[in-house]
Formats: sequence, C-alpha cells, structure tokens
Amino acid sequence: MPKTISEEELIGRKDLRDIYTITIDGEDAKDLDDAVYVEKLENGNYKLIVAIADVSYYVKKDTVLDLEARNRGNSVYLVDRVLPMFPKEISNGICSLNEKEEKLTFSCEMEIDLKGKVVNYEVYKSVIKSVHRMTYKAVNGILDGDKDLINEYSDIYEMLKQMLELSKILRAKKFTRGSIDFELPELKVVLDEENNKVEEVLLRERGEGEKIIEDFMIAANETVAERIYWLELASIYRTHEKPDREKIFKLNEMLAKFGYKIPNFDNLHPKQFQEIIERSKNQETSMLVHKTILTSLKQARYTVDDIGHFGLASSHYTHFTSPIRRYADLMVHRVLFSSINNSIKQLKLSDLDEIAHHISKTERVAMKAEEESVRIKLVEYMKKDVGKELELMVTGFASRKVFFETSEHIECSWDVTTSNNFYDFDEENYCMVDRHHGTVFSLGDKVNALVEKADLLTLEIAVVPLKDKY
Repeated sequence: MPKTISEEELIGRKDLRDIYTITIDGEDAKDLDDAVYVEKLENGNYKLIVAIADVSYYVKKDTVLDLEARNRGNSVYLVDRVLPMFPKEISNGICSLNEKEEKLTFSCEMEIDLKGKVVNYEVYKSVIKSVHRMTYKAVNGILDGDKDLINEYSDIYEMLKQMLELSKILRAKKFTRGSIDFELPELKVVLDEENNKVEEVLLRERGEGEKIIEDFMIAANETVAERIYWLELASIYRTHEKPDREKIFKLNEMLAKFGYKIPNFDNLHPKQFQEIIERSKNQETSMLVHKTILTSLKQARYTVDDIGHFGLASSHYTHFTSPIRRYADLMVHRVLFSSINNSIKQLKLSDLDEIAHHISKTERVAMKAEEESVRIKLVEYMKKDVGKELELMVTGFASRKVFFETSEHIECSWDVTTSNNFYDFDEENYCMVDRHHGTVFSLGDKVNALVEKADLLTLEIAVVPLKDKY
C-alpha cells in the first residue's frame, strides 16, 4: 500500500485539505479514525463535517487482510497493549488521520439547526489534512479558559467554542427524547513504564472534549443509518432492544429501596430510566442506582434488522465512525459507497447477517478480555493493602456474598460462609442479615473492613468487615 496519495486517487473526491479539520482523542491513542470540523453558517445553523478514515478504499472485500479483520471483528484494547484489527502499519499509519498528513476519508457533512435537527446532509469521499492532533485534555483545558493553551491553539479557538455550542444543542435534543446517559465511574489504570505495575488508579474523565466527540459521532451514525434505511439497502445496524419485563420487575424491587420506580411496564421508554438517573445524580447512592439500571438493560449488538437503539432513544442507528478498529463500520462504509456509486454491487443480506452475529460475539469476547486485563492489574495493585483496614461501601449481594467498593471504586467481596456467624440474604429487603446478632448489611452502607487477600487466580479481593468480629 502506498504511504502517500497520488493525484489520480483524488479524482472524484471532495478536497477538504484547506479547512481546519482536527482530531480529538485520548493522549495515548494512535489509531485516529475521525476528524471533525464545525462552522457557523449565515442562516444561524451549523455545518458539521465528520471525516472518517477511508479504510474500505485500501482494504478490499474478501482479500486476506479483510478476512483476517472480519475474523477478529474489532481491535482489543488491553491495559498494556492493543491487539489491532489491522496491522499497525494500516491502523496507526496509512489510514490513521495523523496531524498535517494528507489522508483519504469518507465524510458525512450535516447542516444542523438550533434545535439539533439535521436539516440537510451529504455523504461523500474526500481528502483532508488535519491541522492539529488534539487531546481531550487540551480541548478541556482550552474550554476551561487555559490562557497558554488558547494562545497555542489560537487558530482553532473560535471553532472549538462553536463545537461546544453545537455539542450542547445536540445533547439537549438527545436528553429531550430520553436518551439514557449514565454517569458511571470508569477506571483508568496507569502503569509505570518499567515494570508494567499499577502506578495509580484514576477515574476516566468525561469532560466537554469527550462529550463533543461523542455527540458528533452519534449525529453522524444516525444520519448514515437513516440514509441506509430510507434507501432500503441491506446493511448492518447497531441495535439495542427494550429490556425484558422480568428484568424491569426485578429492577423496580431494587429501586424501591432508594425510593424510585419505573412506572409503566407496558409502554417502556428510555426517558423513564433517564429521569431516575437525573433525580439520583447528586445522591450518595447515585452510582448504585445507575449500576442497577445498567444491569437491567440488554446489551447492544449488530443486526441486519433496523429495530432502533433503546438506550439512545434512536429509531435508526449504526456504526460508521471507527472502521480502523471495528469491522461493522467498514461494512457500513461499503454499503454507503454502493449508494453513491452505482457500479458497486450491493452486499447480500445472508452474508451480512452472518457477519453481524460473528462481530457481536467478538465484541463480547473483547469486552470480557478488556475488563479482565484491568481486573488483573487492580488485584495486583490491591496486594499492597492486604492486612490493612479500609473504609468500603456496600454495593451489592449474591446469595452468599456481599460486594463492596473502595474509595478508588475497586470491587471487593466477602464470602459470608467463611464467617463464624450465620448470615441470610434477605432478598425482599435486599440486605444481608446475621441470624443471631441482628447485624445488617444494606446497600450504600459504609463499612470498615480488613483486606484479607488479593487472589490473581480467581481475580477476587477478599475482605472481612470488622463488625463481623464479635
């Protein structure tokens, strides 16, 4: 594959090299899928361009590269390494939208009004030259008024302010229609470079920079999904079904302990969940409420049927914005290109259905591996606290276990059968009760406990509450 772009390759592409497209990613990201550009139009509307790496131009259907990517389904981001879907020469080099390099892209250009409605759009092949490789941290700093950063990026300062305005408009629209937005702490494990040991455990921030990209990507994904739907093209959608009745029944039993309830079983709408999330936001138990709601929802997956996305309260949704690291997006690019280029054969529904099943499965495997790689490091990190006393918060129960979280949001557990006392799990009141002494462990309780062991085989951090010692 050529590392530079020839003049012939630009034929039929829209030239966006002169506009100030930027990428905004985490500091350690090397595979840059998406670049964005915003401009306030004379009529008061906003022009948003989301330019995505044109992987489908380089990776042709059914080639060895394509079949291997399909097999992998997605890139896997472990704590200390990435297992990429494509060789790093492609994911970090040829296709990555690196700063000040000319790159081939597939763009979705939208005109969005002040209510957040896409009043006009266009999808086309393009070429860009990103002016800055921005990080979330830098963007958040600029929007928080950091004078040095504003000076350093003075050429895009006005555009960043407009991006924030547009992002807030899109967010308000999503909120109004009832899109569920969890405020759950996500752990970021920082390793020291020498020994790969945990240096610190941080909470991942979701500042304005992160939200801008999230809002813009959702807008592009919805716009593309709607186009595919109305053109009746065989494609892959990102879908999320309504939760089951039994799950909601159970959820209500749990929520009742915090004074909340999902009122209408038969006419479930994401807005009902969103309202509880909003109301519980600043309570001490907000994390428990949000977690409880999250576990009652189904997992999103890939399907050929456009059944909508419950969590986003979106009637048409797909994945278009990350073809370097997700095979679904690459397929959607091919479908989309067939809609603007008649010489391309449309994909067969049966093939797409098979791929959708497969990549839904690889996504689950990747998520499990990513979670476990973090867990391994957290268990390793907690070894330093074995024998120490910590203040923990009760976050859940199983028939013989009580789950806790440390102040750093690391999960620990206590197996009540190892106690000299007799505990029963009271399912009705959702608490653990000592039969003889009347000691009760309830959700949200703050408990002092001794860290007993951090086991790398079971990945469990075992603790014993001090109030169990009589």
